[in-house]
Amino acid sequence: MIFTKKSKVPSWIKESSKPSIKNRFLHIDLKGPKIPFEVFSSLLDQLARWGINGVIVEYEHRIPFLPLFEQFPAYQRYTQSQIRFLIEKAYSLGIEWIPLIQTFGHVEYLSRLKGTEFLFENPQYPSQLCPSKKVVRKYIEELVDYICFLHPESKYIHVGQDETRQLGLCDICSKRMKKLGGEIELYLDHANFVWEQVLKHGKIPMLWADMIIGKGRIDLLSKIDRRIILIPWDYHSTGKTSKDVVYKGYRPSKKQFHNRYKEAEPFYFFVGKGNFFEDLSEKEIKKIGFDKQTGYPNSFAQLRLLANTDRPLWGACGLYMSADLQFHANYIRGVLNPAGMTDFLISKNGEGIIGTSWARGHSFAPINAPWTTVLYNIVQFARITYSGKTGPEHFEKSAKEIACELDMPELYDNYWTLDDICWIISSPSRDKTTTIKNILDILEKERVSGCFGEGLKLCLKGEYLQSRIRNIIDETRYWFSTRDKMPLSLKNGMSRRFFEIQQEIKVLKKPLKDYYLRWVGDKNSFSLWWKNLFSHDILLAKGILKKFR
Repeated sequence: MIFTKKSKVPSWIKESSKPSIKNRFLHIDLKGPKIPFEVFSSLLDQLARWGINGVIVEYEHRIPFLPLFEQFPAYQRYTQSQIRFLIEKAYSLGIEWIPLIQTFGHVEYLSRLKGTEFLFENPQYPSQLCPSKKVVRKYIEELVDYICFLHPESKYIHVGQDETRQLGLCDICSKRMKKLGGEIELYLDHANFVWEQVLKHGKIPMLWADMIIGKGRIDLLSKIDRRIILIPWDYHSTGKTSKDVVYKGYRPSKKQFHNRYKEAEPFYFFVGKGNFFEDLSEKEIKKIGFDKQTGYPNSFAQLRLLANTDRPLWGACGLYMSADLQFHANYIRGVLNPAGMTDFLISKNGEGIIGTSWARGHSFAPINAPWTTVLYNIVQFARITYSGKTGPEHFEKSAKEIACELDMPELYDNYWTLDDICWIISSPSRDKTTTIKNILDILEKERVSGCFGEGLKLCLKGEYLQSRIRNIIDETRYWFSTRDKMPLSLKNGMSRRFFEIQQEIKVLKKPLKDYYLRWVGDKNSFSLWWKNLFSHDILLAKGILKKFR
């Protein structure tokens, strides 16, 4: 079991007559670690207890079979019997199992197999299938057939289709794009083919909606079968208003920069003329809406635009995204973002919400933080979406129960809650070294352990060591031009501390690896994650410290 068995039903389920949102699905990304089979099975028990009633499993190369001549090594894949066991267990627990297969973009992983060059729009950067080749259509048809065979119970098949940034690149696609009317028309032609393959099996296609809604092509919705579920995603919005919208690109509001003559608030980014929120059409601005007092746009722009149509309303929020922290989830954004989206979907009678937890950005990208550190966000997502209670008072009221669900102490130093700890370590700060050390001391004092607690503690130790190396790098940057005049004791102190940190990193590796292999995933994934934590900083520190000798 991931956590100890609890006798009482969670209060948010016991006290709610029915869920606030009908479909409350968790996205499980297998692009990174291969979750140990027994742990995966236990996770399903935990999700059912918390009130999650669906999982969207992004298989990538973990699928038992691909309709290609060459297959991935067996140790990288789940067997068909394992997948069937997990599916049957999920349904016995009241959890819908939705397979996610990439049928357009994000197919980088296929390039690791020999003889797949013919599938890609650009073999030099193989991130997208070519929508104009017959062999691609044959591959997709056979892939969908196999997925439907493996998942006879599944009502939905998620086909991905997000972030296809190479549309019209090859000569054939370029000509077809001009004939069809544009990039998104070419996109829609291929997407329609994929949807037809799913529909012929009596299943409902799902897809991420950034290439249609996000690109501002609401006009194309009338050409899309109403059974198709388009899912806009928004991982940044955390309240009723936002300083930017993700619609026709990333568009900041001009109003956030109108803070002259006082200390400036943090802002996300600045763009050129024509690319601000206020530069959208009057009609679009009206549908999205804005706060009259601040001028900031309303949050969840794409969902608001979709809500103005007759389409089923679903949304995807981010429990963990690749832009989050390297060692653990961002517990602030990763909880407030689902809370804000839940509020919006409830107000619009939305049909479903998906909490995404990304293992890596794509198959060429580094591995993200262990998924086990996201369990705090997952249980909060379950509580929020089931109960519909998203206010600060609801977080405060549930703090002790959430900690109990994760086998964590209710209080730390007889004062701090788990919410406090998670909020503190996620808060933006130029240097959190002292803060992390103090939190670690508290966790050690409380003898925190278990799947979530031990993982959080070990990962914070890693973050503490990384922060100390970066402090040394900052010191060398400060002293560099006057290093010849720098006191020898300070030079020796930097070198000594750097040596000590490297020794501590070596000591940390074994317990962190043992934890990772037990709960998180496979050796290859750990190796990729570990190398990205310290290697660059160590290399940089070594190189620059030589200049101080």
